Amino acid sequence: MSSGRRLAPALIGSGLLLGVAGLLAYLADPWFWKRLATFPTADAVTAVEWYQPLDPIAGARRDEVRTATPDRQSVARTAVEQAVAYGTQTKSVALLVWHRGALALEQYWPGYGRDSRTESGAMHATVLALLYGIAIDEGIIRSLEEPAATYLPEWRQDARARIRIRDLLQMASGLEVVAPSRDPWNRALRLFLGGNSTALALDSIPVAVPATRFEYSDFDAEILGIILQRASGKRYARFLAQQLWTPLGAGPAGVWLDHDHGMARTFCGLQATARGWLEVGLLILNGGRSDTGRIVPAAWIRQMLTPSSANRNFGLQIWLGNAPGGERQYNSATSVRVRQSEPFLAPDVVFLDDGGGQRVYIIPSQQLVIVRTGARRADWDDARLPNAILRGVS
Repeated sequence: MSSGRRLAPALIGSGLLLGVAGLLAYLADPWFWKRLATFPTADAVTAVEWYQPLDPIAGARRDEVRTATPDRQSVARTAVEQAVAYGTQTKSVALLVWHRGALALEQYWPGYGRDSRTESGAMHATVLALLYGIAIDEGIIRSLEEPAATYLPEWRQDARARIRIRDLLQMASGLEVVAPSRDPWNRALRLFLGGNSTALALDSIPVAVPATRFEYSDFDAEILGIILQRASGKRYARFLAQQLWTPLGAGPAGVWLDHDHGMARTFCGLQATARGWLEVGLLILNGGRSDTGRIVPAAWIRQMLTPSSANRNFGLQIWLGNAPGGERQYNSATSVRVRQSEPFLAPDVVFLDDGGGQRVYIIPSQQLVIVRTGARRADWDDARLPNAILRGVS
């Protein structure tokens, strides 16, 4: 037999093996491969219809939000114009400014309006922290110091048994942090796109003593969502709707699931309007109260805004104050940095953050909330919007 005839069966056999291996990989997690092939990279924030399946939240919307009249405007026109110009430059879709009891600005760019939803990214994690304040107040979770393993039997027999609820909320769990990459076997990419976020999150490996090292990690936020769902005995979206979103009047929303009837992605995936995010910002500004009454204990809001020992720039799933050296880093596994070109002009700026410019800035001393949603930007400057408005307040 010639070498060519001998080679042909070998090639066919190798092709069949590769085909079988590929089929098995696909069948192990078809959600991942379908999402990987269709992910809307260019408009991931605004292509909300892509994020399926979704657990809907039929929250009521508060329409009586007061808007400042021209004769009672408390933010200078030049400051508003600078903020809008930066919004345009960064391809924003919504920009809201609330100052001293009224909307000083409600700007939407072409194609978007009051009912338009966007993808929250990591801002969802701050909402998750608010839910923990409610859960602890109601005795669903006993305290910040409670071991996560109380609700995660998978962790009770190894070093992860030492991880507290507090450590996860402060992003100091000691679990391995994984930088996302385009490698289809990358665990962070799998957590984002895959169909079994619970198994991936709970398989996280301990690499450091809890509470000693800050590492922003989507895995920590997802684990918190798993704990809350197990502790409450309710689907995450239902708990969110009943305990926070509907009482807040934040409007219809949705939570992205890993698969049909599956686990919510609590490190991202909350589809909401800019008005909805304004209500979240006002809730924090007002110490846990809304127009309808108290929703979150005031003491919990104070806890959220207390710097952690591992990172003075971070509380309980919320960022605090100025970036050291004018540049903020998320974790040691990635080179991603967020620039802050100058210090904030108020000492008490806190903010919800998603990498690249999804922001809710809250400034209690000025009774000021700024919401920006839109395209993710590698060149985002955290100082530009809040300082532009702060220079114009009266």
